Amino acid sequence: MNSIRTRSAVMLVLSLGLGTNAWAEAGLAEAIKQPLLLAQADTGNAVPAARPVPAAAAPAAEPESVPSLSTPGAVTPLGGSDAAGNTLQRSVTSGYELAGAGIGSASYSQNQFMMTSPVKGRGARFDNGIFLHPAATVGIGYNSNVLGTPNNETSSSIFILRPEVVAEAKSRGDRYTASYSGNYGRYASSSPDDFYNHDFWLAGDNYFTTRARLGWGVGYVMRSDPRGSTDRVAGDEPDRWRAPVARVLGIYGAPKALGRIELEGSWMQKRYQNNRQLTEGFDLNTSMLAGRFFYRVMPATSLVFEARNTWNDYVLDTSTNDNRYSKLLVGATWEATAKTTGFIKVGRAYKDFDTAGRRDPSAATWEVGVTWAPRTYSVVRLETEQNILDSTGVGNFTTVRGHSLNWEHKWASYFTSSLSASQVSADYDGVDRKDKTNSYGVGVFREVGRNFRVGASWNHIKRNSSDDARDFKRNVQMLTLEVVL
Repeated sequence: MNSIRTRSAVMLVLSLGLGTNAWAEAGLAEAIKQPLLLAQADTGNAVPAARPVPAAAAPAAEPESVPSLSTPGAVTPLGGSDAAGNTLQRSVTSGYELAGAGIGSASYSQNQFMMTSPVKGRGARFDNGIFLHPAATVGIGYNSNVLGTPNNETSSSIFILRPEVVAEAKSRGDRYTASYSGNYGRYASSSPDDFYNHDFWLAGDNYFTTRARLGWGVGYVMRSDPRGSTDRVAGDEPDRWRAPVARVLGIYGAPKALGRIELEGSWMQKRYQNNRQLTEGFDLNTSMLAGRFFYRVMPATSLVFEARNTWNDYVLDTSTNDNRYSKLLVGATWEATAKTTGFIKVGRAYKDFDTAGRRDPSAATWEVGVTWAPRTYSVVRLETEQNILDSTGVGNFTTVRGHSLNWEHKWASYFTSSLSASQVSADYDGVDRKDKTNSYGVGVFREVGRNFRVGASWNHIKRNSSDDARDFKRNVQMLTLEVVL
């Protein structure tokens, strides 16, 4: 049986590789995602999110005996698509790239891993103990307003391929993964907007003692900012960029200890590859350092105190956007309490620009993520946040407030539905502009056998802006097929 699974895994990986080569020959795979997905970065630009860490991290369990398919693709998360950088960018691109990321937080338990990649399905086990977990999602759909313009809308059908593969190894409780995820899309009527994104990651979760743990990850991401997702003047094609990334998370404190300390750091070097007359000023070096202290007040509940600094260094010598973004937060995290799991953190955010004479803003900030499961087959997720983001082309900075709500319900062992809604409000400093973007989504998904899921989804996005030239509406319909080993 293991040999059959192994051969199946190899064949699927080879198929994905051949498919990628064919797309490259068609012009879709230039030499260019968590993960994996992009999550909200304090910089106002994109940086891969750290894996959420449970309050009581434990060595990874053995792969499931039954394949686990991913969350249904109809979710309209606060973050939306993974092709854009921050909450504001992603709020206008959700629904048509088969991927999404909400608010990332190291104190919110979404999976059992620190920095290593989660897996889908049982995978194939090789004689050396390595597991290989290949998966793929394909979709075909229709986008009513590719560029997000108020008038003269460009509509197009779209075909998407999203291959994923994770190699997993374990040693004495430690876990290591090497992963690749791609996201390729082709528009029938708007070929300049074709996207082909790639994520490469190598990561490890190390458990030295019952008190000391370390998660680390290094990667290379190749992404693009879809036209209309930033406030820069749009070029003839999306702004494509590349970035090496490194992250580390250290934890000291036993899972049931009264106190626990976390130290987290990250680094990214983002460089745009095209439209240089428009993007030269947005090349960026970003580093982040955060410290958290958790104090357990009940068996499943801890108070959390956090300080976080992000340094944003723009490469262009004449740039006046260099800044330090600081957050001081206090809140609580809890697990499996009254059918809910989540975190609430509130505090103050400060942005300090290096250039003398620029106004240094401060504002209330919060990060909230709550999951409520009134039944084992019904889950409601709420996320909300407020941040001060770097400008992407208009104003000095942007204060952004976002909320999202999603309900997933399993009507039968093979049939799931999803309803979602989100709202992102943006207030631009230095210009008379305020935006409000509302998104709604619905989807139905049916598992076929043990390794397949088919789905249909619809997403609607509408942005109202005080600048009429920024208003737009978009409807996206998708049919999807997901395959796991």
